[in-house]
Amino acid sequence: MEKLLTRRNTVIVVCALTLWRLYLSAALQLHPDEAYYWLWSRNLDISYFDHPPMVAYFIRLTTLFSQSELWVRLSGTLVFLAASGLLWRLSMQMFGSVAMAASSVILLNAYPLTTLGLMVMTPDVPVFLFWALGVCLFWQTLQDQKVWLWYVAGVCFGLALVSKYTAILMAPCFLLYLLLTDERRWLKTVHPYLAVVLGFACFLPVVVWNSQHDWVSFAFQLRNGLDSQTYSLATVGEYIGGQMLLTNPIAWVLGVGVALAGLFRRDKRVLFAVCMSLPVIVFFGASSLKKAAGANWPAFGYFSLSILVSYYCFHGTSRLRRVLWSVAVLTSLSLSLALTLHARFQLLPLERISPQVAAADATHSFYGWKELVDRLKEYPDHHYVVTPSHQLSAEVMYYSHGSLLARTARMTRPSQFNLWSWTQDLDGADGMYLWSDGDFIGEHGDYFRAPAVSTHIAVHRDGQTVRNYFLIQGDPALAPPFPGN
Repeated sequence: MEKLLTRRNTVIVVCALTLWRLYLSAALQLHPDEAYYWLWSRNLDISYFDHPPMVAYFIRLTTLFSQSELWVRLSGTLVFLAASGLLWRLSMQMFGSVAMAASSVILLNAYPLTTLGLMVMTPDVPVFLFWALGVCLFWQTLQDQKVWLWYVAGVCFGLALVSKYTAILMAPCFLLYLLLTDERRWLKTVHPYLAVVLGFACFLPVVVWNSQHDWVSFAFQLRNGLDSQTYSLATVGEYIGGQMLLTNPIAWVLGVGVALAGLFRRDKRVLFAVCMSLPVIVFFGASSLKKAAGANWPAFGYFSLSILVSYYCFHGTSRLRRVLWSVAVLTSLSLSLALTLHARFQLLPLERISPQVAAADATHSFYGWKELVDRLKEYPDHHYVVTPSHQLSAEVMYYSHGSLLARTARMTRPSQFNLWSWTQDLDGADGMYLWSDGDFIGEHGDYFRAPAVSTHIAVHRDGQTVRNYFLIQGDPALAPPFPGN
């Protein structure tokens, strides 16, 4: 096994998976979330309603010369090349073993979470990069005992916060490691505290933006994560099941098991990886008691968890443990290939299970948007679209290449569209009202779905209808289907 796990073979595996990600990036239409963040990148600001601004900056940089799907998503591929290099370096510094470094990098790249999930351009991509860089810098700081590295790590903490609010977990993770080891002596110096202050200074523009907008982003994210009045173990079970599917059951159980055992070990290397991963996974698991956490939310915690799995499998001479690693990687690759091949070619016969399962296929989100907008272009006298979804509005703007503006109905979930002044100017008879059959459009919805009033548009994937839309052309004599417009 150690003869196979070499630097050269690791590069081959990472490059092969990278090429596959690039192909998917070019072949799949933008996910609704990606279209929304792409629209952010066309309207740069120091923060936004839903998240801090880093994802918009990443997309803006990669789309300087092209707005195609490949270039919108390019940051995801580049981030994982960088993260793979950082993980290799960290593993080598911690254990000095090529086999452990190679196994950690290969495992991280094989996860379905990274093969497809983090190819999609969302705030999870930049936060993963700055989390990984911050973890590596923190380890380097403690090994080299160089004061100035604290401040570089502090900047990474700040950049992670500017990527996603959940990066705040970096500070307690670092603190936990210091408290559990003799590195706590650093807490008697000013440097860790000044590093945190420097990180928050980087985050200050986001705070300023929120102060100018009634703290809407902070309030929205708090509600989004904890908006429930009841506690439920079922949602925790959903969270754990989702984590197992996005990594693989073997690797997840091994990693969490080793992490729990590692809390009681004296090996500082193992404890470091535990403190950089387990608190993240536990935090989102605990928050799932109130509301199911998104499967992607703890993604950055798997950077260090991959090291723990490799440590368990390659520390010592146990042949069984090496077999477990092989099975874990093959399971991850199998899940990743099944998911990505289905996303591209619709290989899984989900309709044989039930029509409901086929209709709920999440990979449908990568299809139908261009087809829908092509139908909207058949109405050249109408120059804007109102929809009940910020994501649908963003897809319309992306695939119309700017020929159609869009806004969202005021009765729907608030978003950045509520804060852009240009969307409030879209009124008059030259607009269109567009919604899908799953949207709430008010008490008179059935009337507006009537053939005499609305136009039905079905979008397809390989001949299968994946979504149904209804369209009303603007008419002053016809009340819009969305109250408040």
